[in-house]
Amino acid sequence: MSVIAIVGSLNMDLVIRAPRQPLLGETLMGHSFGTTGGGKGSNQALACARLGAESYMVGCVGNDDFGARLRATLLEGKVDCSRLEVSKESRTGVAFITVTDDGDNTIVLASGANALVDEKTIENALDIFKKADSVMFQLEIPLPAVEAGLATARKSGCRTALTPAPVRPLPDTIWPMVDYLVLNETELAYYSASGDRTGGEDYTVEAAERLLKLGAKCIVATCGAKGGVVVTKEKVFSYPPFKVEAMDSTGAGDSFCAATIVGLSEGMSLEQAVCFASAAGALACTRFGAHPSIPWRHEVEALLERSGETTCRKIERTEK
Repeated sequence: MSVIAIVGSLNMDLVIRAPRQPLLGETLMGHSFGTTGGGKGSNQALACARLGAESYMVGCVGNDDFGARLRATLLEGKVDCSRLEVSKESRTGVAFITVTDDGDNTIVLASGANALVDEKTIENALDIFKKADSVMFQLEIPLPAVEAGLATARKSGCRTALTPAPVRPLPDTIWPMVDYLVLNETELAYYSASGDRTGGEDYTVEAAERLLKLGAKCIVATCGAKGGVVVTKEKVFSYPPFKVEAMDSTGAGDSFCAATIVGLSEGMSLEQAVCFASAAGALACTRFGAHPSIPWRHEVEALLERSGETTCRKIERTEK
């Protein structure tokens, strides 16, 4: 069994469904409202556990009802929470999410206790790093904690993965510590400084090549219903999408990232891992909410079986 530590955020998601996103200054009538567990860190931790990994959550929640509910959900999902800190000074983080009828979403975060994750949090989880084969990070916690965590994971000999969202300026020292950089088209445009997310496959490869030159070992770009592109120094290829009836994309990216790392930790090839991840991400779009949408291993394997043989397509590099 693979052992994966997830250093990151835990939020209670406050979700409202609406026919579309409101315009600036507009009051728009929505359809329904609900609360569900979320936060990129807890999403990935729960996804790793549901996909069969031994999963450890490193982060911080408030000493409140939201924090207790998030912890209970993770524990029920077989996520180890022994390094999940509880703060008496700050409330649990929240995310305000608007989901449109076509399944797209926008998210506004209030960090809460997530802002308290620091280098000391990493030190307190050192024993977890030593037993993990992979460690996953996102950017909903303070950047110094991410840097310290990546450095500790590197010293511990762990595979590292970073979901660089929400987007923010990153120091040059971050990139060489990242084995797998998993990001969507918006994030790819930001970090590659291309300013363009409307280009096709050639654009995606060119933008990913720029990030490769910054020091990251492997760039996995997710392109929604189009599948995605993987770029390493050795090879470039695209992976296929899986057709599903999308209802809500919340949590899909985190399910994809977790599945990629679970697959790699189990010894899958990179091509096999991203196909496995593509199926997991697609399934996450078929249910509402973050935690409720995260698929189980048997669901992913069933989708792969129903879809028949899935193959990646080699992309030839264009000499510049």
